[in-house]
Amino acid sequence: MTVIRLYDKPECPFCWKVRLACSELGLAVEIIDHQAPARQAEWRGVSPNGTVPVLRDDRVAISESNVILEYLQDLTGGLLPGAPAERARARLLNHYSDTRIGQALRQVIFEKRGKDPAHWDQGRIAAGVAAFHQALPFLADQLDGGDYFAGRYSLPECALTARFGLAEGYGVAIPEAFPTLQAWFQRMKERPSYRPTRPLTLPAVRP
Repeated sequence: MTVIRLYDKPECPFCWKVRLACSELGLAVEIIDHQAPARQAEWRGVSPNGTVPVLRDDRVAISESNVILEYLQDLTGGLLPGAPAERARARLLNHYSDTRIGQALRQVIFEKRGKDPAHWDQGRIAAGVAAFHQALPFLADQLDGGDYFAGRYSLPECALTARFGLAEGYGVAIPEAFPTLQAWFQRMKERPSYRPTRPLTLPAVRP
């Protein structure tokens, strides 16, 4: 029997989107904290770049989140829609989440994480929040009132659920000007995959 292992860091958005994908696909996965002393050598042996996530099964070790998602798609067929145009849309929105959304929220999260609020750089936080808000009209247009970004649950749901979850945990809300995005995120939080995969280390999360 193939054993799937995921070398993981709870608050890493790239790890969280892989955890969401595995949960949505119903895959049994052993989640391994890459920082656990007993697993450090094991993780470094399968991560040439020293990063997470890394997915490992009996056939392969994969150390890049989007390659992991494509591998899971190849195994199960469950992460992309059928039509070529919708598949392209899903991949592009996954990339948009990793870049435009991720770069904006990185400013907020890296400034707040582990710091006394008295020492936060409010200018950096404000710039990150503004960049996040500026990235949302494109997403609202792409969603266009639908239940999913590409016709069904797919890559952007994994990626953006993780990003929006981190944003919420660090006090960055989706503005009321984007009700369809608010409703979409609420639906994602109500899916069975959300609570088991969310990082309990988030400031706004309690067990």
